[in-house]
Amino acid sequence: MHLKLFNDGYNLVKKISFSLRLYFFLSFVLDPVYLVYQLISLLRGKENPKRFWERWVSKQIKRPSGKLIWLHAVSVGETLSLLPLIEKIAEDNPEINILITSTTKTSAQIFEKSLKKRVIHQMAPHDTFFVSKRFIKYWRPDLAVRVESEIWPRILLELNKKTVPSFLFNARFSKKSLEKIENQADSAQFIFSLFNEIHVQENKTLEKLIDIGVSIEKLALTGSLKDSAKKLVFDEHIMKQFLEAAAKQKIWLAACTHSGEDEIVLKAHKKIGGILLIAPRHIERGKHIANLSRAMGFTTQLRSEVPELQKETVVYIADTMGEMGLWYSMVSIAFIGGSLVEKGGHNPVEAAQLETFILHGPFTYNAEEKYYQLNSLGVGVQIENADTLADELKILRKKDSNKEFKRVKGFLQQNDTALISALDTIRLAI
Repeated sequence: MHLKLFNDGYNLVKKISFSLRLYFFLSFVLDPVYLVYQLISLLRGKENPKRFWERWVSKQIKRPSGKLIWLHAVSVGETLSLLPLIEKIAEDNPEINILITSTTKTSAQIFEKSLKKRVIHQMAPHDTFFVSKRFIKYWRPDLAVRVESEIWPRILLELNKKTVPSFLFNARFSKKSLEKIENQADSAQFIFSLFNEIHVQENKTLEKLIDIGVSIEKLALTGSLKDSAKKLVFDEHIMKQFLEAAAKQKIWLAACTHSGEDEIVLKAHKKIGGILLIAPRHIERGKHIANLSRAMGFTTQLRSEVPELQKETVVYIADTMGEMGLWYSMVSIAFIGGSLVEKGGHNPVEAAQLETFILHGPFTYNAEEKYYQLNSLGVGVQIENADTLADELKILRKKDSNKEFKRVKGFLQQNDTALISALDTIRLAI
C-alpha cells in the first residue's frame, strides 16, 4: 500500500507547480540559510540557546527501544490540543514511546511542564533533505502525526519513501491557505496524497480537499481535538488575592490579543473605567503594550515585573505563560483576540467553559461554527470597533449571564469525537 502511494506520488511530479519543484530542489541546499535564520532568531530571543542543535537532530537523547510515535505541533494552540491525545496514548499502551516536536519557544515550554514517562520533546527539525533524512534515520518513527496546517513537503516525502504511516489531525486552513490550495490544486493534491489519513475540523476544509481531488477515503470530518481539552486550571489563592486588591472594581479581559487590537481595547477602556487585563497572544509583546497603554494615560503594570496588583493600576498586562485559566476565572466578560485583525479568532470554548461572556470581532474563521453557536445561545456578541466594544461592555456589566450559561451546558460538555477518531487511527496503524 505504501509503495503504491509512493509510486502514485511520483507520477504526479510532472503536474506539480514549478514552485513546489523548486522547493524540493532548494531543500538540498538550504541548510546554511536555515542556520543563519536560526542564529538571528537566537539573537532576537526567539530561540533557546540550550536547544539550538535539536533542529539539526541532536543525539543527546538516545532513541528508546520499542515503537515510537512522532507527534508534531507548531505553536501554543496546537500544542495544547495534543495534550489530551498524548495522555490517552500513554494510558492506552504504556510500552509506546512518544516523540513530540514543536516549532516555537513558548510551545516547548508548555511541553517541558507536562512531559510524562516515555515522552520526549525535541525542537522541530528543519525541512531540508539532509536534516529530514538524519531525523528519520535517528528516531525511526513507526508513525508520524501532524496537527492543523503544519505540512512539510520534504519530510513528508522522506517518510513516504520509508513507508512510515503519516497522518494529518485537526486539519484546518485559513482563507489564504484555501485559496493557495485551489490555485495550486495539482501540487496540493500531491502533498496531501502523502498522508494515509486526514482528519478535518470543519466543512470548508473538507469540501476544498475533495474539490482538488484528495481521495474521500483518506478524509474524515471529526471536529477539533481542542474540544476534548479540560477546563483551564488556575490557582484560587492567587485569584482571591487579586480580587481583594481590586477592591470591588469592575474587571474585564482582553485575551490573546494581536498587534492592532490592543489600541482598540485601550480606547474602549477609556470609556468604561475599572481594570483592564490584557493577556497578549505573544507574551514578548508585553512591554510594547505597556508603553502604548502609558502613552494613552493609563497607570500600567506588567505581571512579569510586579505580580501583585497595585492599588493605582488601571491596565494590567498578563505577560506570563500558562495562566489563562486564572484570567478567565477572574472576569465575567472577555474580548477574544485575533478577531479584530485577520488572525481568525482564538478558541472561545476556553472562556465559555469558565462561564465568561465572549466579545469578538468579525474575523472568526478559525472556529466559525463555535462562535456562531455561542452567539446563538446568548453568551457571545460580535463587535466592530472600540465604540461598539465599549457599548457592549456597558450593557453586559448590568446583565446577569447565569441564565445564558445554564443553556449552554450541553454545548460545553466535552466532545471527544476527534480524540476518539485519532486514537482509533493510531491503534490500527501502530
